Amino acid sequence: MDKKPKISIVVPVYNEESLVEELVSRLKSVCDGLNRSYEIVIVDDGSDDGSFEKLKRIKETDEALRLIRLTRNFGQQSAVLAGFRMSQGDIVVQLDSDLQNPPEEIPKLLTALTDDIDLVTTVHKKRQDGLLRVIGSKFLRGFGQMLFGESVKLNLSSFRAMRRSVIDKIETCRDRSRYMAVLMSWMGLPSVEIEVEHHARKKGETKYSFLTLFKLSWDLVTGYSSFPLRLVTYMGLFGAFMGFLMMAFLLYQRIANGILIEGFVVLSAVFAFFAGVQLLSIGFLGEYLGRVHSQIQGRPDYIVEKVMD
Repeated sequence: MDKKPKISIVVPVYNEESLVEELVSRLKSVCDGLNRSYEIVIVDDGSDDGSFEKLKRIKETDEALRLIRLTRNFGQQSAVLAGFRMSQGDIVVQLDSDLQNPPEEIPKLLTALTDDIDLVTTVHKKRQDGLLRVIGSKFLRGFGQMLFGESVKLNLSSFRAMRRSVIDKIETCRDRSRYMAVLMSWMGLPSVEIEVEHHARKKGETKYSFLTLFKLSWDLVTGYSSFPLRLVTYMGLFGAFMGFLMMAFLLYQRIANGILIEGFVVLSAVFAFFAGVQLLSIGFLGEYLGRVHSQIQGRPDYIVEKVMD
């Protein structure tokens, strides 16, 4: 192998002991057929099921494999960022470890990465996931597209190929929340979208539960838009308008018809509405303030425990 490989395959791994052997074997088979120098960069995101130990044994007989071990589970986005930073290839391919995106599709991505294209993203011909996961992902993409508008073509797939220049651009973004798919979509890079196969997970359990998808949705909303703050403004205007109409109605009933409406029920309803709006407003402001606090702290996205080249 050359000292500096042409292609880097970056794979974040978290508790995939039953799949890592097949993963590395299939990646090796595909990469050997590319006729280009390569490296396989696997980032263990604090696995506690023996994944790293099994990867170490594989590494002993495979010099193309590079292992990065994080001190704990920092999350997929942090693990991917660590892999990007540690990779050395001019072209970087990102792939999940669950083998639902088959490694055999990698040559298709590399072929699509022409001289005037910096980023190749993927869509699945037929998605092989549970109904809840599919609906959640579609909602996340649709909601994200609504937030960004037509100026950004949002692609949330984690199976992609890119040039080194894309990673350099990611590094210029100082966001605490680095949702890679959203950042790359927002940048508006010269890109192309291709169809790839998608397989059902054969072993292990998915790491994307409904709660995880909800957290990603919330991260997308608060990390990349000011929509919640605008929503509070609209709710405040609506509340003020409704309060004005109610006051006008009560005054009309009193002056024109001589009817005095008991105030307790009305005041209770008005108070409950405005109290809810205020608490929601405080919650949104607290979320953004917490992000500012996290940004000021300047803690690293991850901490590396061990690197095995």
